Amino acid sequence: MTKRHEAHKYLLESWLEFHDAIMAHPDIRRLLFDPVTGLPTTPLLFPRIESLLEERGEISLLCLNVVKYSKIEEIYGWKVFDDVMRQAAEALEQITGSELRDSDIVAELMISGNAFVVLLSPPRTSDQMVREHLVRLARRVESRVREMLKASLDTAVFLKFGCYVGAATVRHDAGMRLERIVHEALDEALTQADSREEMDAEERRVRLRDIIDAEQIRTVVHPILHLPDRTVIGYEALTRGPEGGEFEHPDKLFKIAYDTDLVLKLERLCRRKALEVARDMPEGRLMFINIEPEAVADPELRDAVFASLLKQSELTPESIVFEITERSAITDFAAFRSTLEYLRLLGFAVAVDDAGAGYGSLQCLAEVKPEWLKIDMSLTRGVDTDEVRQQLITCLVTFADRMGVKLIAEGIETAEQLAMLESLGVMYGQGFYFTVPVPPFPADEDVRGK
Repeated sequence: MTKRHEAHKYLLESWLEFHDAIMAHPDIRRLLFDPVTGLPTTPLLFPRIESLLEERGEISLLCLNVVKYSKIEEIYGWKVFDDVMRQAAEALEQITGSELRDSDIVAELMISGNAFVVLLSPPRTSDQMVREHLVRLARRVESRVREMLKASLDTAVFLKFGCYVGAATVRHDAGMRLERIVHEALDEALTQADSREEMDAEERRVRLRDIIDAEQIRTVVHPILHLPDRTVIGYEALTRGPEGGEFEHPDKLFKIAYDTDLVLKLERLCRRKALEVARDMPEGRLMFINIEPEAVADPELRDAVFASLLKQSELTPESIVFEITERSAITDFAAFRSTLEYLRLLGFAVAVDDAGAGYGSLQCLAEVKPEWLKIDMSLTRGVDTDEVRQQLITCLVTFADRMGVKLIAEGIETAEQLAMLESLGVMYGQGFYFTVPVPPFPADEDVRGK
């Protein structure tokens, strides 16, 4: 049993006793509608299920599971996930009358969950549901919902979600409670949805291996500015996969890479591509190159990076800043520090990304002692109106001043955010307010703000 399957089991059992309470207290009914989608939740299907079991001796249902491929709510906020669920509900309602029948009932598994249930009406041509027909229906519903979400959601958001449909038929058993019969059907359908996700994940693993082997990775840059005079002091090298595909953005690339033990192979390719781009960097600028925590322990980091730089006379270690991302936790700080100190001896600088978010940021700061520190965009967004964010950034500014660390605010999007950050003493910044990530290297006059 997978962890997700186990979680479904306990979540499902949490409402199994609701049926009797609803019957005894009808006013509870209104509380069992999801506030985001407006759909009923599964306990409200029980009267119809009971009727179908008495009349037909069986019920058939579909479960559509909405799966997040990465940290959507941390990146975009919970409202984005709510919007995905709302639009998935609308898609199911829109295909009622075509793939689904008007008499089929669409519900949510539970309030604020991530799964939908479709209770199917009896088959027209036979007394019992034919398994092959049920499976084909599940695939049609899955395909249509995906198509509709692709058309309605922003492409970047759509590629971070998956929709998987499982199906089940269970028959009446006088020796079982109604709730347990329903639980058996939902459990089977959710297990199928999980298996669909696993098959999809394997296909993504194969595609990622192909991308790495074919070196279909490109580098764009995001300028970093000295805020007092708006001068460009350097660039962050950002990885992009094949344009227009689900692997275009790095969060998806590295999520699958971590899941498939391909992170070091992907990291080496991204690092080499970034160094190749850095050869043509304007003189006197810095190139910030992201490295995963796991890659710091990569034995090739010491040799390969230094050898690559030596071969290119245009580059020196002093022009490179290794930016430690926090997609995964650092597990061996002793080895981590050893490699970083070696790189510093060669002349490289180190930055810590995502200050104020991620895994163990404070411990990372204490262990790494970076030359550069980046304020996470979750603190930058709303800083112009949120006193808590202002106070947190003030603390970071004080820390940076005392420790001799240069502080960069990420994710600057508005003039108001910029003005507040400057008033708080932040000296460096990057964000869409200045420019979006672009191919190397943009002219300075195209970067310096509005």
